[in-house]
Amino acid sequence: QKLETRGGRILALVPAHNAPSDDSEPSDIEDEIRVHAPLSMSSSSAPSIESSLERLNLLNDEQEPTNDNVRLTPIFQTVYSSPSLEPNCNKVPILSDIPSFPATPASPVTPATPTNSATASVLARSASLGLETPRMPANASSTLLFSRRTRSQRPAISVAQRPRRIQKFTLSYRWKKAVFRHLATMEEESDPIGDATIQTPLEYFYKFFSPDILTHILEQSNAYAVSKTGRTLGLTEDELRDFIAIHIIMGVVSMPSYTDYWSLRYRYKLVADLMPLKRYQQIRRYLHFVDNNIEDSDRYYKIRPLVQKIRENCLFQENERRFSIDEMMIPYKGTKAGKRRQYMKDKPNKWGFKNYVRAGVSGMIYDFILYGGEDTFRFHTFSEQEASIGFGAQVVIALCKTIKSKPAFVFCDNFFSCPELFYILREEYGIFGLGTIRNNRLRGAEASLPSEKEMKKKPRGSHAQATCNKNRLAVGLTKYQRSENGIKGTKKRVPQVSPVETSRYDNVGHFMTMTTQGRCRLCSKLTVVQCLKCQVRLCFVTGKNSRNCQLQYHVPT
Repeated sequence: QKLETRGGRILALVPAHNAPSDDSEPSDIEDEIRVHAPLSMSSSSAPSIESSLERLNLLNDEQEPTNDNVRLTPIFQTVYSSPSLEPNCNKVPILSDIPSFPATPASPVTPATPTNSATASVLARSASLGLETPRMPANASSTLLFSRRTRSQRPAISVAQRPRRIQKFTLSYRWKKAVFRHLATMEEESDPIGDATIQTPLEYFYKFFSPDILTHILEQSNAYAVSKTGRTLGLTEDELRDFIAIHIIMGVVSMPSYTDYWSLRYRYKLVADLMPLKRYQQIRRYLHFVDNNIEDSDRYYKIRPLVQKIRENCLFQENERRFSIDEMMIPYKGTKAGKRRQYMKDKPNKWGFKNYVRAGVSGMIYDFILYGGEDTFRFHTFSEQEASIGFGAQVVIALCKTIKSKPAFVFCDNFFSCPELFYILREEYGIFGLGTIRNNRLRGAEASLPSEKEMKKKPRGSHAQATCNKNRLAVGLTKYQRSENGIKGTKKRVPQVSPVETSRYDNVGHFMTMTTQGRCRLCSKLTVVQCLKCQVRLCFVTGKNSRNCQLQYHVPT
């Protein structure tokens, strides 16, 4: 049979146990000892494989193929209880034909593609041995990889590109010593705070700390307590108000430790009578402002909902027309803030959280931005021009975007000021800017201004101006002195006590005593001798420069 013939030929290729190779000669000695031959420079002849390859050609068979049934395994015989008598060589049952097995679609398998060199060697060897050459697909040349010709034609690997560097916004300046021609006038405000009346401190507090903030804190604190202990905190709105009131009182009346407000020795009734210590500690332990299950890369995500609600209340207030933008420190000396805690040596509160604030003439805060490093402007967007003029200028623009009533005036210090900032504020937002500016940001205006040496020779209050009417900008230079170096008045003499002449010359009880060093009443030299009765310092020195002012003072001339 055809199948048995093929199987026999395949088994014939397997050499017998301890059979010699085709090119080895038979040994006459049965018990031959194998000796390792020394290494030689020439290699041995390769074994002959032509006979094996000829026997491997299973397709060249002179016998006619027969279509006998293939024996089925016991599993298939169980499934197919009444097998068909027709030949099943081309219809061998598979697992998917069994009704009990779910049919799964066969995934296409892509055969491994050999390299060009390996394919060429196999084809050449098959042709030399007279084997049938397997048919290659029409696009075989396109599927061959790793060739020098196709290596340069591979698609380029897409790599994440770096963010495009923003070109810095610059202006062309023409500074001149001329009069500024682009003046603007604005009506004066009658009431800087607006149309509001004077309210109680509690009403002002609820303007910024609205009731919805209290509701949010209640929900998050109770939920956090449940996640940690499995029981609710039971925090009510009245208890939360008392808790906030205690912290406000603690900010006014300071003690070394918060437990001192409840201690027997330092008990403070306004705090101790408002809430028990254990309840205060429990609320303090589980006070929360955000859901911890929400992942966020924000540096202030623990308090971000609270901050956003307070900022919305600030934006809701009626704005003024004149604002000041500067840094403000929120005091904090703890160690749990990481890099969020900043240090500023020129501030009254040197340690804390840096906060950029826009405030009005009345002192009301209308907008603010918490400093968070690169994450400061998480909720703000800028144009390409605004993003290229520096961090300080971006702070001013972000705070000025929320100004409701325009035109308006904005004042800032030299950390924020630059000519490009004031140009954008006036042209894009209709806001006039004024601020001190650093020498390295004058953009060429220093050429039209007198030097520092020349300004020192001028009196106090002297000023100069350089204008750029093209961009509607002006830079002024003013001389000012923190302290005057004028003529100082003579030192006022303190009147000294003089004894009565009758007591001075009575020669009774004028004893000398030692006292602190001071000036002698007669010669004005330093001495430590004093008359006990007259209470006057007088010299009594012996030696080379001896002098006796004690005697001269008590003897009339």
